[in-house]
Amino acid sequence: MSLRILGGTAKGRSLQVPDSARPSGARVRKSLFDLLAARAPAGRYPEFIDLHGGSGAIGLEAASRGYRVTLVEKDARAVRALETNARALDLRVRIVKGDAGALLKRLGQFDVVFSDPPYEADIPKLTAQILASGVLAPGGLLVCQHPDRLHLPGHAGFTREEREYGSNTLTLYWQGEEPQADTPDADGADEDEIG
Repeated sequence: MSLRILGGTAKGRSLQVPDSARPSGARVRKSLFDLLAARAPAGRYPEFIDLHGGSGAIGLEAASRGYRVTLVEKDARAVRALETNARALDLRVRIVKGDAGALLKRLGQFDVVFSDPPYEADIPKLTAQILASGVLAPGGLLVCQHPDRLHLPGHAGFTREEREYGSNTLTLYWQGEEPQADTPDADGADEDEIG
């Protein structure tokens, strides 16, 4: 299976996706990056982490659009596919091999944290872990993609907003009451830096 990068330096180029992957659809990806462009921190490229790198549809899209990207993935086949796609698209990314939940406190801080775990039952617990872990930088945004039938609860100290796209929902969390200021559009772990 293949899909296309929607924006940035690799726009229109194909990404090879393993048959076992379940990549985010084009509508969700476009909506996500339109939303992020309006909330990007001023004057720098945001740090972006995809906690479940999987197909690379989100993380490599982010890298194409100028974000400094870290992808976390525990499946060795998916890691190889991420490395191959990053090289083929000439995108620089950091890949951390391991389980996102176990690594949260060792990953550093990120302006955008994207979470789309493969198992629906893990989503509420992992979301609470992410918000409590310190992985989200001050002023940062957590984006959780999940089936629309699942409702994620609020979390003390964070504002929550839901956006629905067909059978998918993006639940956003940020500290305080207002999202980040609008800026002009910006079009056990082993690590590998690709690119």
